[in-house]
Amino acid sequence: MGSERLAGSGVTVVRDYRDISVTGLSEVLSHAGNIRRAFDTVKAHIRNERPDLVILVDFPGFNMRIASFARSLGVPVVYFIPPQVWAWKKGRLKKIRKCVDMVICILPFEEDLYAKSGIPAVYVGHPFAETVRPSLNRDEFLARMGVPGDKPILTVMPGSRRNEIRRHMPVLTETAGIMRRSIPGLTVLLPLADNIDETVVRPFLEGDHGFTVLKGNSHDALAYCDAAIVASGSATLEAALLGSPTAIIYRISRLSYAIARLIVHVDFIGLPNIVAGKEVFPEFIQRLDPETIARKVISMIDKGRQGVAGELGSIVDKLKKEDSYRLAANAILRFFERT
Repeated sequence: MGSERLAGSGVTVVRDYRDISVTGLSEVLSHAGNIRRAFDTVKAHIRNERPDLVILVDFPGFNMRIASFARSLGVPVVYFIPPQVWAWKKGRLKKIRKCVDMVICILPFEEDLYAKSGIPAVYVGHPFAETVRPSLNRDEFLARMGVPGDKPILTVMPGSRRNEIRRHMPVLTETAGIMRRSIPGLTVLLPLADNIDETVVRPFLEGDHGFTVLKGNSHDALAYCDAAIVASGSATLEAALLGSPTAIIYRISRLSYAIARLIVHVDFIGLPNIVAGKEVFPEFIQRLDPETIARKVISMIDKGRQGVAGELGSIVDKLKKEDSYRLAANAILRFFERT
Protein backbone atom coordinates (compact mmCIF):
# COMPACT_ATOMS: atom_id res chain seq x y z
CA MET A 1 0.00 0.00 0.00
CA GLY A 2 1.50 3.31 -1.09
CA SER A 3 1.37 5.80 -3.97
CA GLU A 4 3.35 6.87 -7.05
CA ARG A 5 6.73 7.09 -5.36
CA LEU A 6 6.56 3.50 -4.12
CA ALA A 7 5.22 2.29 -7.45
CA GLY A 8 8.04 4.12 -9.22
CA SER A 9 10.61 2.09 -7.28
CA GLY A 10 9.33 -1.16 -8.81
CA VAL A 11 6.81 -2.12 -6.12
CA THR A 12 3.36 -3.42 -7.06
CA VAL A 13 0.93 -1.15 -5.22
CA VAL A 14 -2.34 -2.96 -4.48
CA ARG A 15 -3.99 0.06 -2.81
CA ASP A 16 -3.24 3.80 -2.96
CA TYR A 17 -3.05 5.20 0.56
CA ARG A 18 -3.75 8.88 -0.09
CA ASP A 19 -7.52 8.92 0.49
CA ILE A 20 -7.10 7.31 3.92
CA SER A 21 -4.17 9.41 5.16
CA VAL A 22 -5.94 11.64 7.69
CA THR A 23 -5.38 12.76 11.29
CA GLY A 24 -7.79 13.19 14.19
CA LEU A 25 -10.68 11.03 15.40
CA SER A 26 -13.49 12.94 13.71
CA GLU A 27 -11.47 13.11 10.48
CA VAL A 28 -10.93 9.34 10.58
CA LEU A 29 -14.65 8.78 11.11
CA SER A 30 -15.50 10.86 8.04
CA HIS A 31 -13.19 8.63 5.97
CA ALA A 32 -14.36 5.38 7.57
CA GLY A 33 -15.69 3.92 4.32
CA ASN A 34 -12.41 4.41 2.46
CA ILE A 35 -10.42 3.05 5.39
CA ARG A 36 -12.61 -0.05 5.63
CA ARG A 37 -12.29 -0.73 1.90
CA ALA A 38 -8.51 -0.29 2.06
CA PHE A 39 -8.31 -2.68 5.00
CA ASP A 40 -10.37 -5.27 3.13
CA THR A 41 -8.14 -4.93 0.05
CA VAL A 42 -4.92 -5.42 2.02
CA LYS A 43 -6.42 -8.31 3.99
CA ALA A 44 -7.47 -10.07 0.80
CA HIS A 45 -3.99 -9.57 -0.67
CA ILE A 46 -2.30 -11.11 2.39
CA ARG A 47 -4.79 -13.98 2.52
CA ASN A 48 -4.35 -14.80 -1.16
CA GLU A 49 -0.62 -14.23 -1.57
CA ARG A 50 0.57 -15.49 1.84
CA PRO A 51 3.76 -13.38 1.77
CA ASP A 52 6.91 -14.48 3.60
CA LEU A 53 6.91 -11.22 5.53
CA VAL A 54 4.74 -8.17 6.13
CA ILE A 55 6.64 -4.91 6.69
CA LEU A 56 4.54 -2.16 8.25
CA VAL A 57 5.60 1.51 8.18
CA ASP A 58 4.10 4.01 10.66
CA PHE A 59 0.27 4.55 10.31
CA PRO A 60 -0.49 2.68 13.58
CA GLY A 61 -4.30 2.85 13.67
CA PHE A 62 -4.47 0.97 10.38
CA ASN A 63 -1.28 -1.08 10.52
CA MET A 64 -1.84 -2.61 13.95
CA ARG A 65 -5.02 -4.20 12.59
CA ILE A 66 -3.02 -5.51 9.63
CA ALA A 67 -0.40 -6.89 12.04
CA SER A 68 -3.08 -8.77 13.98
CA PHE A 69 -4.57 -10.20 10.78
CA ALA A 70 -1.19 -11.27 9.39
CA ARG A 71 -0.26 -12.95 12.66
CA SER A 72 -3.57 -14.87 12.63
CA LEU A 73 -2.39 -16.42 9.33
CA GLY A 74 1.08 -17.16 10.66
CA VAL A 75 2.75 -14.46 8.54
CA PRO A 76 5.73 -12.78 10.30
CA VAL A 77 5.50 -9.02 10.89
CA VAL A 78 8.24 -6.39 11.11
CA TYR A 79 7.22 -2.85 12.07
CA PHE A 80 9.45 -0.02 10.79
CA ILE A 81 8.72 3.30 12.55
CA PRO A 82 6.51 1.62 15.17
CA PRO A 83 3.61 3.20 17.11
CA GLN A 84 4.63 6.06 19.42
CA VAL A 85 3.53 4.21 22.53
CA TRP A 86 5.60 6.59 24.66
CA ALA A 87 3.16 9.37 23.74
CA TRP A 88 -0.18 7.62 23.44
CA LYS A 89 -1.06 4.16 24.64
CA LYS A 90 1.56 2.19 26.56
CA GLY A 91 -1.09 -0.51 26.88
CA ARG A 92 -0.58 -1.02 23.15
CA LEU A 93 2.78 -2.64 23.99
CA LYS A 94 0.96 -5.86 24.91
CA LYS A 95 -0.74 -5.98 21.52
CA ILE A 96 2.52 -5.24 19.73
CA ARG A 97 4.20 -8.07 21.63
CA LYS A 98 1.44 -10.44 20.43
CA CYS A 99 1.31 -9.28 16.80
CA VAL A 100 4.78 -8.02 15.84
CA ASP A 101 7.95 -10.10 15.60
CA MET A 102 10.40 -7.17 15.51
CA VAL A 103 10.28 -3.37 15.59
CA ILE A 104 12.81 -1.11 13.88
CA CYS A 105 13.03 2.17 15.80
CA ILE A 106 14.11 5.59 14.53
CA LEU A 107 14.12 7.54 17.81
CA PRO A 108 16.94 6.94 20.33
CA PHE A 109 14.81 6.21 23.41
CA GLU A 110 12.42 3.74 21.72
CA GLU A 111 14.68 0.67 21.55
CA ASP A 112 14.98 0.39 25.33
CA LEU A 113 11.23 0.94 25.82
CA TYR A 114 10.31 -1.90 23.48
CA ALA A 115 13.08 -4.21 24.70
CA LYS A 116 11.92 -3.82 28.32
CA SER A 117 8.48 -5.00 27.20
CA GLY A 118 9.91 -8.14 25.64
CA ILE A 119 9.62 -6.94 22.04
CA PRO A 120 12.71 -7.49 19.85
CA ALA A 121 13.84 -4.01 18.77
CA VAL A 122 16.61 -2.45 16.69
CA TYR A 123 17.54 1.25 16.64
CA VAL A 124 18.79 2.37 13.23
CA GLY A 125 18.82 6.14 13.69
CA HIS A 126 16.47 8.48 11.89
CA PRO A 127 16.65 8.20 8.08
CA PHE A 128 16.22 11.96 7.79
CA ALA A 129 19.64 12.51 9.39
CA GLU A 130 21.18 11.04 6.23
CA THR A 131 18.66 11.92 3.53
CA VAL A 132 17.48 15.43 4.40
CA ARG A 133 19.70 17.92 2.60
CA PRO A 134 19.21 20.67 0.01
CA SER A 135 19.43 19.70 -3.67
CA LEU A 136 20.79 23.08 -4.83
CA ASN A 137 23.17 25.64 -3.40
CA ARG A 138 21.63 28.85 -2.10
CA ASP A 139 22.32 31.02 -5.14
CA GLU A 140 21.00 28.36 -7.54
CA PHE A 141 17.83 27.88 -5.53
CA LEU A 142 17.07 31.60 -5.17
CA ALA A 143 17.71 32.17 -8.88
CA ARG A 144 15.39 29.29 -9.84
CA MET A 145 12.63 30.65 -7.57
CA GLY A 146 13.20 34.26 -8.66
CA VAL A 147 13.77 35.22 -5.03
CA PRO A 148 16.06 38.14 -4.07
CA GLY A 149 19.00 37.14 -1.92
CA ASP A 150 19.03 40.30 0.19
CA LYS A 151 15.51 40.06 1.66
CA PRO A 152 14.19 37.80 4.45
CA ILE A 153 12.56 34.50 3.47
CA LEU A 154 9.74 32.76 5.33
CA THR A 155 8.89 29.12 4.53
CA VAL A 156 5.45 27.79 5.49
CA MET A 157 4.41 24.13 5.40
CA PRO A 158 0.75 23.43 6.24
CA GLY A 159 1.03 19.62 6.33
CA SER A 160 0.96 16.70 3.94
CA ARG A 161 -2.72 15.81 4.35
CA ARG A 162 -5.69 17.61 2.85
CA ASN A 163 -7.46 18.03 6.19
CA GLU A 164 -4.29 19.59 7.67
CA ILE A 165 -4.09 22.05 4.78
CA ARG A 166 -7.72 23.09 5.21
CA ARG A 167 -7.18 23.79 8.90
CA HIS A 168 -3.80 25.51 8.66
CA MET A 169 -3.78 27.55 5.46
CA PRO A 170 -6.16 30.31 6.64
CA VAL A 171 -3.93 30.88 9.68
CA LEU A 172 -0.77 30.81 7.58
CA THR A 173 -2.05 33.29 5.02
CA GLU A 174 -3.13 35.73 7.74
CA THR A 175 0.13 35.29 9.65
CA ALA A 176 2.17 35.85 6.49
CA GLY A 177 0.16 38.98 5.71
CA ILE A 178 0.91 40.43 9.14
CA MET A 179 4.60 39.64 8.73
CA ARG A 180 4.78 41.18 5.25
CA ARG A 181 3.42 44.45 6.64
CA SER A 182 6.19 44.44 9.26
CA ILE A 183 9.00 43.20 6.98
CA PRO A 184 8.92 44.91 3.56
CA GLY A 185 10.13 42.61 0.79
CA LEU A 186 9.51 39.40 2.77
CA THR A 187 9.36 36.37 0.48
CA VAL A 188 6.96 33.58 1.52
CA LEU A 189 7.71 30.10 0.15
CA LEU A 190 5.08 27.36 0.22
CA PRO A 191 6.58 23.95 -0.60
CA LEU A 192 3.96 21.27 -1.18
CA ALA A 193 4.27 17.60 -0.22
CA ASP A 194 4.65 15.19 -3.14
CA ASN A 195 1.10 13.89 -2.70
CA ILE A 196 -0.54 17.36 -2.70
CA ASP A 197 -1.54 19.07 -5.93
CA GLU A 198 -1.30 22.84 -6.22
CA THR A 199 -5.07 23.07 -6.76
CA VAL A 200 -5.54 22.07 -3.11
CA VAL A 201 -3.94 25.30 -1.82
CA ARG A 202 -5.03 27.70 -4.57
CA PRO A 203 -8.42 28.53 -2.94
CA PHE A 204 -6.53 29.88 0.08
CA LEU A 205 -4.25 32.13 -1.97
CA GLU A 206 -6.75 34.48 -3.57
CA GLY A 207 -5.71 38.09 -3.34
CA ASP A 208 -2.21 39.44 -2.75
CA HIS A 209 -0.75 36.99 -0.24
CA GLY A 210 2.64 36.95 -1.93
CA PHE A 211 3.11 33.16 -1.65
CA THR A 212 5.49 31.36 -4.00
CA VAL A 213 4.22 27.78 -4.40
CA LEU A 214 6.82 25.13 -5.22
CA LYS A 215 7.03 21.37 -5.61
CA GLY A 216 10.06 19.20 -4.99
CA ASN A 217 12.29 21.74 -3.24
CA SER A 218 11.07 21.65 0.37
CA HIS A 219 14.54 20.90 1.72
CA ASP A 220 16.01 23.88 -0.13
CA ALA A 221 13.15 26.09 1.11
CA LEU A 222 13.91 25.11 4.71
CA ALA A 223 17.69 25.23 4.33
CA TYR A 224 17.76 28.78 2.94
CA CYS A 225 14.91 30.52 4.76
CA ASP A 226 15.31 32.88 7.70
CA ALA A 227 12.44 31.23 9.60
CA ALA A 228 9.68 28.71 9.02
CA ILE A 229 6.17 27.91 10.22
CA VAL A 230 5.56 24.18 9.94
CA ALA A 231 2.65 21.90 10.84
CA SER A 232 3.62 19.31 13.43
CA GLY A 233 4.90 16.15 11.80
CA SER A 234 8.00 14.84 10.09
CA ALA A 235 8.61 18.21 8.36
CA THR A 236 9.47 19.77 11.74
CA LEU A 237 12.33 17.30 12.04
CA GLU A 238 13.46 18.19 8.52
CA ALA A 239 13.50 21.84 9.59
CA ALA A 240 15.65 20.99 12.61
CA LEU A 241 18.12 18.98 10.55
CA LEU A 242 18.40 21.83 8.04
CA GLY A 243 18.99 24.43 10.76
CA SER A 244 15.81 26.44 10.17
CA PRO A 245 14.39 28.46 13.12
CA THR A 246 10.84 27.14 13.17
CA ALA A 247 7.49 27.71 14.83
CA ILE A 248 5.38 24.55 15.07
CA ILE A 249 1.62 24.80 14.62
CA TYR A 250 -1.18 22.27 14.74
CA ARG A 251 -4.96 22.22 14.86
CA ILE A 252 -7.43 19.33 14.80
CA SER A 253 -11.16 19.18 15.44
CA ARG A 254 -12.41 20.05 18.91
CA LEU A 255 -13.53 16.48 19.53
CA SER A 256 -10.17 15.03 18.48
CA TYR A 257 -8.33 17.55 20.65
CA ALA A 258 -10.49 16.87 23.70
CA ILE A 259 -9.81 13.15 23.40
CA ALA A 260 -6.09 13.70 22.76
CA ARG A 261 -5.81 15.75 25.97
CA LEU A 262 -7.00 12.70 27.88
CA ILE A 263 -4.67 10.13 26.35
CA VAL A 264 -1.53 11.95 25.18
CA HIS A 265 1.25 11.99 27.77
CA VAL A 266 4.05 14.16 26.37
CA ASP A 267 5.22 17.66 27.20
CA PHE A 268 5.65 18.58 23.52
CA ILE A 269 4.19 17.45 20.21
CA GLY A 270 7.04 18.55 17.90
CA LEU A 271 9.58 15.80 17.23
CA PRO A 272 12.60 18.14 17.58
CA ASN A 273 11.38 19.19 21.03
CA ILE A 274 10.65 15.58 22.04
CA VAL A 275 14.15 14.47 21.01
CA ALA A 276 15.77 17.48 22.71
CA GLY A 277 13.66 17.07 25.85
CA LYS A 278 12.83 20.79 25.85
CA GLU A 279 11.21 23.46 23.70
CA VAL A 280 13.71 24.33 21.00
CA PHE A 281 10.97 25.30 18.54
CA PRO A 282 7.97 27.24 19.95
CA GLU A 283 4.70 25.33 19.67
CA PHE A 284 1.27 26.79 18.91
CA ILE A 285 -1.33 24.09 19.33
CA GLN A 286 -5.07 24.36 18.66
CA ARG A 287 -5.40 28.09 19.47
CA LEU A 288 -3.62 29.56 16.48
CA ASP A 289 -3.58 33.34 16.78
CA PRO A 290 -1.91 34.87 13.69
CA GLU A 291 -0.77 37.99 15.56
CA THR A 292 0.98 35.95 18.27
CA ILE A 293 2.58 33.59 15.79
CA ALA A 294 3.73 36.49 13.58
CA ARG A 295 5.38 38.29 16.51
CA LYS A 296 7.23 35.15 17.56
CA VAL A 297 8.47 34.35 14.07
CA ILE A 298 9.60 37.94 13.47
CA SER A 299 11.67 37.73 16.66
CA MET A 300 13.19 34.47 15.39
CA ILE A 301 14.17 36.18 12.14
CA ASP A 302 15.75 39.02 14.14
CA LYS A 303 17.83 36.55 16.18
CA GLY A 304 18.99 34.66 13.12
CA ARG A 305 19.89 31.02 12.64
CA GLN A 306 22.68 31.15 15.19
CA GLY A 307 20.02 31.50 17.88
CA VAL A 308 19.10 27.80 17.58
CA ALA A 309 22.21 26.34 15.94
CA GLY A 310 23.63 24.74 19.09
CA GLU A 311 20.35 23.11 20.11
CA LEU A 312 19.71 21.79 16.62
CA GLY A 313 23.22 20.36 16.42
CA SER A 314 22.56 18.25 19.52
CA ILE A 315 19.37 16.88 17.94
CA VAL A 316 21.28 15.84 14.83
CA ASP A 317 23.89 14.08 16.99
CA LYS A 318 21.18 12.05 18.76
CA LEU A 319 19.54 10.93 15.53
CA LYS A 320 22.49 10.34 13.24
CA LYS A 321 23.69 6.88 12.26
CA GLU A 322 25.33 5.75 9.06
CA ASP A 323 22.74 4.80 6.43
CA SER A 324 19.60 4.12 8.46
CA TYR A 325 17.79 2.47 5.56
CA ARG A 326 20.68 0.06 5.01
CA LEU A 327 20.73 -0.75 8.73
CA ALA A 328 16.96 -1.40 8.60
CA ALA A 329 17.35 -3.63 5.54
CA ASN A 330 20.14 -5.59 7.22
CA ALA A 331 18.00 -6.05 10.34
CA ILE A 332 15.20 -7.47 8.19
CA LEU A 333 17.61 -9.81 6.36
CA ARG A 334 18.94 -11.08 9.71
CA PHE A 335 15.36 -11.64 10.82
CA PHE A 336 14.75 -13.74 7.69
CA GLU A 337 17.84 -15.82 8.45
CA ARG A 338 16.54 -16.61 11.93
CA THR A 339 13.01 -17.60 10.81
